[in-house]
Amino acid sequence: MPPWVASAPRSITGSRVKAIDRIVPSLRYRHVAHPSILNFRVRAASTHVSPTAINYRPNVPPRNQELHDALSGLDGAAERYVNLSRLQLALRGLAVENAVTRVAVLGLNSQIGAQQLARLLVADPLGDKEEWESSLEKSPEQGAVLLRYEDKNVSNAPNPLYKILSVPSRVLGKHNLEILVSTLNVNAPTTATARATESSKDTVLVPKLRATHSARVPPVPYPVHKTIILGEGLDSAVAYGKFTSDSVGQTGNMVKVAVELPTPSTIQPDEEPASTTAINIAAATQGLDAIRTSVANSTTYERNWFASNLPELTKWLLSDLQPAEPIKPAQRALIVSLLDDVDATIAKEDAHRLTLLASTNTSEQLGTEMIAHLEQWAEKSHRELRDSLDEAFTGKNWRKLAWWKLFWRVDDVGMMTEEVIARRWLVSAEKDAVYLAGRMNQAGFPDEIRGLPIEIPIEAIESSTSTIAAPKINITSPDATTFAASTDIPSLQDGPKELSTIVSKPTPWPNLIPQTRAMLLTTTLPPLQALAQRLILTTLSTTSLSAALSALLYVSVSTVSLFEASSLAALGLTFSLGRMQKLWENARASWQLEVWEEGRQALKRTEAVVRSIVGRRGKVEGPLDEGVEERRKAGEAVAKVREALERMDGKARVRESLEKLRKE
Repeated sequence: MPPWVASAPRSITGSRVKAIDRIVPSLRYRHVAHPSILNFRVRAASTHVSPTAINYRPNVPPRNQELHDALSGLDGAAERYVNLSRLQLALRGLAVENAVTRVAVLGLNSQIGAQQLARLLVADPLGDKEEWESSLEKSPEQGAVLLRYEDKNVSNAPNPLYKILSVPSRVLGKHNLEILVSTLNVNAPTTATARATESSKDTVLVPKLRATHSARVPPVPYPVHKTIILGEGLDSAVAYGKFTSDSVGQTGNMVKVAVELPTPSTIQPDEEPASTTAINIAAATQGLDAIRTSVANSTTYERNWFASNLPELTKWLLSDLQPAEPIKPAQRALIVSLLDDVDATIAKEDAHRLTLLASTNTSEQLGTEMIAHLEQWAEKSHRELRDSLDEAFTGKNWRKLAWWKLFWRVDDVGMMTEEVIARRWLVSAEKDAVYLAGRMNQAGFPDEIRGLPIEIPIEAIESSTSTIAAPKINITSPDATTFAASTDIPSLQDGPKELSTIVSKPTPWPNLIPQTRAMLLTTTLPPLQALAQRLILTTLSTTSLSAALSALLYVSVSTVSLFEASSLAALGLTFSLGRMQKLWENARASWQLEVWEEGRQALKRTEAVVRSIVGRRGKVEGPLDEGVEERRKAGEAVAKVREALERMDGKARVRESLEKLRKE
């Protein structure tokens, strides 16, 4: 018991309890004394939580402690598979000695009949008509109604979710019972959407209550132990059958469907209890009014009462409410229903996963399909490399870089060659490689594709100063040598092996193609541009020098004619232009071959890496295997609760046996 309850005066304790009832109405539990004392009510202080309590733990009875702890484990281990509102109701029932049993009377699309039925189930036929009965006969404009055992003079604080009626009834007091009267709308247009995440069983056993003061407040769940569904006519019964088609046979004895039909001519008692019964509220009301008018009308009351078939409904309502060891049958039925629901949900999820696994390709099939996609990508990429470079090297822009046009195009060499690399060199192949990596990720392949282990540091590549030489590729990753050996790429072993401090961020696609493009732009374009400028300067210098020597020879030697002196200048011009043509055309051809070869090598290495990943792939790892550990833990938590429940029952049977031996 909280300290403030034990030490506070009676008036202060009562005011605090009422304040807590207004804040947390669903936590209000009471203990009722002997049924003969109808005007005395005792509240279990252990069920009331102080607003300032931190890490509050209820005073659970010792015999319920093990089951309470095991059931509390479902909140963490099986949170996705259990209805938390019903779980909290079960935990609160174990936290007190004599917990309140909640019963809901829900009218299909209308609350008027449900209120009349609740009145007939609770009213005292030998007493006068009371004020709470008149309130129930009114139109249900106030929303849900809660019938609670209390003295009629007790005033309750207003609750935004339901109207509380104090009912001094022997039925409620003897069985410590509460009755919630509300509606169940099975024809709402949002029903299909709501049932996507909530079954009809949860909807029936956890009614949703809306605040009457504001439509913006979301519905609040109000879990109950048992539910009576009241329908009017066969059409409502058919509508309810369609609504609960997803949970047929799963409610057990926790839900009773009462259909209001005309009074039959003959009464035939049912041989065995059924989940559906026919009643007649009008006949029961006439019988109740008749006996209240005069006791002499008891025969009329009995005839109408049994003709309405309400005794069968009353018998079902009061079943499982008698005190028992270790807990009430209604409490036990709630716990067993929770465990069965968790097991059914886990079994359904396992079956769904098995179906997905059965419909998913095996590892070998996925590898074969991925190799086929890889071969298609490689074929398309090689064809693109051939066609795009052929078009680029035979195009108008490339012809502008002829040797004799270098005199006025020397500054455009870098721009035109960069255009070839940036717009013509494996552009589509790089995009298709991204799609290929996404396909591999979707198929569940490991993330080794995220950043190839082959990195090409741009700063470590030696730039050529004289001729266009093949660039030397350095291997910076420590696993690159082993990886290249396992994928049979001998060209990666060539060149100096130097360490680099470059940290490359992983990308979700093969990055060898963009790295090779960056290498070509960095290492081959500046030497080609410098060669063009050097050839222009050398040609002009040689031509100028030969012309100067020719003029000097003509001036200094009188026997040399102008034609003979000009031949020296012509020889120098011819030599310089010939040398320029030879070097430039060779440089252009070497650059073309290098671009071709680097593109082919980039495609080959990318293909080799992907083949290596597919070949080393073992088990399918992906969304198909998710939730296995979570479902295993949930199953273990359910098994622990069942074991605790069995041990509690065993201890109860032992106590009963000892009690019988003492009496004997």
